[in-house]
Amino acid sequence: MMFMVMTTLPLASYAESSKVGQIFQQLSQTPVVRAHFEQQKKLTSLNKTFSSNGQVLFSKSQGVIWQIQKPVQADLIVTPKKLLQKTQRTMSQLEIDNSQYGSVATMFLQLMAGDETALAKNFNVVAANYTTSAWDVTLTPKSALFKKLFVKVNAQGGRYVNRIVITEQANNMTIINFSQQTAQPQTLSASENALFQLAK
Repeated sequence: MMFMVMTTLPLASYAESSKVGQIFQQLSQTPVVRAHFEQQKKLTSLNKTFSSNGQVLFSKSQGVIWQIQKPVQADLIVTPKKLLQKTQRTMSQLEIDNSQYGSVATMFLQLMAGDETALAKNFNVVAANYTTSAWDVTLTPKSALFKKLFVKVNAQGGRYVNRIVITEQANNMTIINFSQQTAQPQTLSASENALFQLAK
């Protein structure tokens, strides 16, 4: 996981702009989302695919906790300011503004929160489709930092984000599928709050 829309859209038509607004408005209405995730990281140069899975908690007011279960157990906590990785024996953190990986993690946070304004700083919308039951949006990077990392990002979902596909430089790809999403319980547990406090 470590490698792990704008109000005005210059590259999107008026119709696409309207669809984008509907997509992010729908995502922004859910303050807490819990889900199972499966991630595949495809590295073309090595001809290998690395897989991981676990549980993810998104809190609009706090951030995202990725509780990785396989291949190793670890917690990855992302807040607007910090990214922290914690295992049973180790803990490391970095400032979001000082790391490309921190910026990537923030993109997930902004997407899941439906934060159009924040995403607009780094991405252009090049395609969008929306119905109340299914949507997809394709983003391309416009900031120098993200152009070094991404070719494009495609997200699909309904009430929640169901799938994120990141096409990276050198033909590498990251695919994250979310399942078993629920908005309950909305109250964070003591252990969840404690993890977020570590990344304040």
